[in-house]
Amino acid sequence: MAGSGKTSKPLIKYLSDDQVEETHQRSLGILEETGIQVEHEGGLEALEKAGAKVDHQARRARIPRDLVARCLETVPDRFTLAARNPEKDCPLKPGGRPYSRNGGGADFTIDLETGEFRPLMLADVRSYFKLMDALDGISFIAPVFGQDMPVVGRDILMMREALANTDKPIHLRAFTGETLRHMFEMAAVVAGSKQQLKERPLVSLLEAPISPLRFVDVTVDALWLCGEYGIPLDVCVMPIAGGTGPMTMAGNLQLLNTEFLGGVVISQLAHPGAPLQYAARPMAMEMRTGFSLAGSVELGIMAAAGAQMAHYYNVPVSLHGPWSDSMTHDGQSILERTYMTLMAALAGANVLVGAGMMQQSLVISHEQLVIDSEINQIAFRAVEGFPTDEDRWAVDAIARVGPGGNFVADPHTLQFLRGERYVPSLLCRDSRETWEAGGSSTLVERAREKAVAILHEHEPNPLSDDVSKALNELVSHALESIRG
Repeated sequence: MAGSGKTSKPLIKYLSDDQVEETHQRSLGILEETGIQVEHEGGLEALEKAGAKVDHQARRARIPRDLVARCLETVPDRFTLAARNPEKDCPLKPGGRPYSRNGGGADFTIDLETGEFRPLMLADVRSYFKLMDALDGISFIAPVFGQDMPVVGRDILMMREALANTDKPIHLRAFTGETLRHMFEMAAVVAGSKQQLKERPLVSLLEAPISPLRFVDVTVDALWLCGEYGIPLDVCVMPIAGGTGPMTMAGNLQLLNTEFLGGVVISQLAHPGAPLQYAARPMAMEMRTGFSLAGSVELGIMAAAGAQMAHYYNVPVSLHGPWSDSMTHDGQSILERTYMTLMAALAGANVLVGAGMMQQSLVISHEQLVIDSEINQIAFRAVEGFPTDEDRWAVDAIARVGPGGNFVADPHTLQFLRGERYVPSLLCRDSRETWEAGGSSTLVERAREKAVAILHEHEPNPLSDDVSKALNELVSHALESIRG
């Protein structure tokens, strides 16, 4: 009788194996017959040279099936989001454990002290990065931008703030190909050299085609520049069902899968082996208002199906986790972000995206970030399963206690008292008397207290003086260049 091992990882599957294959074949047909729009002359030339049928005037490339197959063969099945502190590296691979990051790009915040809804400012950016550096449920950090930061060079300045406030991996957004190159140069300074950055990429990037089937110049530039530097890139495919994508879930899945394959071809033609992640981020339009929804359960269903396609291609996958349409920290927010996170984790996501965001990703909140760190850690625990070695089957303990007894004082209980259960930092598990004696605090109030305490006490691991000085000089030069 086997005595050791571990339970298998549960996976949500909406598509049968035949439906996965059908989705792939239909995507190949769309690429070959309808094609993609590529607004980048170099990209069109590379596709034409590789065998695609290119209409330069219409900027349309029709990609043959065999070319897609060749490019899929060179996409790596795993890579590591490296950190300045190697203990915080995030290795991504099919079937591996999930990691998490915040959602990026919001313009507004809910003030931590006053609860006021207001524009996001540079001071908030700094405190937000510092808070994420301290939270165990946030594995790496994505950008947010203060509205009082200069418009030109804002992405560069954001990266400088992130490097100063965390030693976790950093996820980037770039506004132009020129600023992206400056940002990669900054990362190379921190890594030690361009080659060392390629060996241990301290940054990653997200770029998205514009649905349906449109690859603009900055997207092609990003795919190629990431390949040159060995930087992992999320091919973020997020058609909005009923808007920029078909109304049906099957049709929206079909479109996002086709767009991912288009990104694969453009990337791998220039740099075979460039690390890519299948970022299935399907959206849905609320047809009564025109708003793009973040918390609809159908998004979780489509994303889970997208994860199956990523598994079919044997590449890491990133899905939306804690997302919500709610305006504030309420029951709707907790409900939507919990089921979205658990569905993504149980679909086999390598990365859960969205911590701290609400109102269709327009707003960030420090309290919400703390709550989402807890939700993420619960999701990590849910997919972890449990070990099944001989001692844990507890046969001897059951025999000792026997019928009608209890296990409170049994040695087996003491042996496994710690480590078998996730211990939350925010959830209340005391008696009502203890809760009332402590002030009868709500979940959001406890999250606020924790955020304030972290910001008061936590000090991020600083850059060395030499690296900090070199970065400042590089940032100054970069800003002069792009503003000039």
